[in-house]
Amino acid sequence: MGMRRRHLASGALALLACAAIGAGAATADGGHLPGFSLLSRKVAIDKLPESVRFMFGGIPGAKGTGMPHAGHGPVWFGEVERPHATVYAAGNRRWVCESEVRSGERDGGGSCTQPGAAREYGIFDVGACSKGPPRHFRIVGLVRDGISAITVERAGGRIGRTVPVIENTIAFTIGRENVVLHGTGDPSAEGFERSLPLARAAKEFGGHGQAGCSSYMFFEARGPSAAAGEVGGS
Repeated sequence: MGMRRRHLASGALALLACAAIGAGAATADGGHLPGFSLLSRKVAIDKLPESVRFMFGGIPGAKGTGMPHAGHGPVWFGEVERPHATVYAAGNRRWVCESEVRSGERDGGGSCTQPGAAREYGIFDVGACSKGPPRHFRIVGLVRDGISAITVERAGGRIGRTVPVIENTIAFTIGRENVVLHGTGDPSAEGFERSLPLARAAKEFGGHGQAGCSSYMFFEARGPSAAAGEVGGS
């Protein structure tokens, strides 16, 4: 299963569960979580940054908000500094999460899924803050070792920009159009493909009718080569 969250305009937390893609237990090997060299430091859950601590331990002081499948004990952790933001990631053999916190903020949006799904399909959190259909989306993701960059395929098969992967993380801004992401890097990376139906997400976001922030997580119900993914907003 997957999970994501994002601050709304009121400052409240929104939670939404979505379907899992794949399974697969991961075990520690070589000093990091398999598939993600970034996740190389063992950290107690209560010592994680707030944006990912919540995804493992729940809301502090609120009973029943934790993720029962996330497990207990220390998790593998890593962080990447990007312009005006920090991307945090944490995971264990049951649960992997990523979260971006923008400069000047304490918390941010993020997504989680099972390790097998994270290695095969990556984790992509799609966010926007707007009143009505957004002009742009912010894409933040976590991809497996071996993928050094992501190319963006637009309508008609036209290849747009190529976005570098920095220590398993990716972060960029894109317009409201349907795109397919392709991995580049080692031979295994060439098979990486994800569809992001952003035009559809923009329509659903615009239907909210009020200013605020929404977060979407897409998943490929029929495999990575499916023509369209599922989408949900919060």
